[in-house]
Amino acid sequence: MILSPLAGLFGDLWLLTCTYRSGFPGKSGRAEVAVVLGAQVLRGGRPSTTLRARTEHAGRLYAEGRVSLLIPTGGVGEHPPSEADIMYELLRSLGVPDEAILREDRALNTWDSAQLVAELARRRGIQETRLVTDPLHCVRAVAAFREAGLNAVAEPVYSSPMWRRPWFRRGQFMREAAAIVWYRVWHRVGSRFPR
Repeated sequence: MILSPLAGLFGDLWLLTCTYRSGFPGKSGRAEVAVVLGAQVLRGGRPSTTLRARTEHAGRLYAEGRVSLLIPTGGVGEHPPSEADIMYELLRSLGVPDEAILREDRALNTWDSAQLVAELARRRGIQETRLVTDPLHCVRAVAAFREAGLNAVAEPVYSSPMWRRPWFRRGQFMREAAAIVWYRVWHRVGSRFPR
């Protein structure tokens, strides 16, 4: 049965609502590669608490032997250096060896990350990835990476302030709801119609 794009949109918004209430449903996948999605870099090249939480979560995945390769993704935003460079330095300080990190430092948003990481993954024969990001961001991020051709599974970071602080969580919920609609319309994420 082919679902209309509108039904898919409502499904994504329902999943976002369920995630907001009780966390991202389902269990984590078994992919050996984890993509760490970027977040704000503060003045002076300091990681935001969100960026730090995502990176530390990825470092734990590696330390526990749950992944063998980490791909931090994110370009230069308002403050240099790139999000990927900041995550690289944090991962190295957590004991992740250089050969277990593959940086993608050009992406300026989730859509860019999906496209650029998918290109890197194809060159290396990677087909499955875990996406390390905030729980509410998982809905859109998984859809974008799947649209880019990767089998992506969510790896929600519940230690992120975007999840733990109610005010931030409410704000991110509203932002993600709008972004899901935008991705459906602009990028045709989840659409059955050709581009």
